[in-house]
Amino acid sequence: MKGIIFDFDGVLVNSMPVHYEAWKTAFMEICSLQVNERTVYLLEGMRGVDLVKEIFRVFNYNELSKVESVTKLKDQIFRSMIDRVDSYPGTEELVKGLTCIKGIASGSARHDIESILKRSFQQSLFQIILTGDSIEQGKPDPQAFQIFLQKSNIDSKNVIVVENSPLGVKAAIRAGLRAIVVLNNSPLVRDDFIDLVSLDDIFVETKNTKSLLFDWCKNSQVSR
Repeated sequence: MKGIIFDFDGVLVNSMPVHYEAWKTAFMEICSLQVNERTVYLLEGMRGVDLVKEIFRVFNYNELSKVESVTKLKDQIFRSMIDRVDSYPGTEELVKGLTCIKGIASGSARHDIESILKRSFQQSLFQIILTGDSIEQGKPDPQAFQIFLQKSNIDSKNVIVVENSPLGVKAAIRAGLRAIVVLNNSPLVRDDFIDLVSLDDIFVETKNTKSLLFDWCKNSQVSR
């Protein structure tokens, strides 16, 4: 049996521009901090509260009492724009065709992921869905991937992770998993991953992983 774990935002769905817009507005309105796009993308995979704390650390901003306010406002803004989020071209067809056990491991809220899945995917395509509400530690901590291994009962050497952020790749490596990277419309570039994965494992778009992932799943059967 083999498994594939997908990150959600920036891998399956084109949600990162909307996440960034929401973070940018929330940090400016609550803290008067101007957060750039690249910084948010580099921290993608963290739970929301952890991302806020890390941004505060980067800016040497010490008003930790505002962490919750920033997180709540960001969530409100994102949910007001969630209808703008859709799957990347070819991702639904890709997932449907894969015969492995398939999971999602994301730092985003379950409410948001399920809302997007209902519009862009068949939720039943994924046997295991782990969200920021399911875990105590976000990426680069490997907890979400370790939980997938426990739930699926698949050996780590038989699981591959599809990521779009350095933190996600680091979490996969710490869990003993192979990771590949998709860039899609990210401001990140190949050099951001050069010390983490082979250049051959960095793809321009998620749909370009089809051949690799279909080969990975070959001869595996999904058990429910």
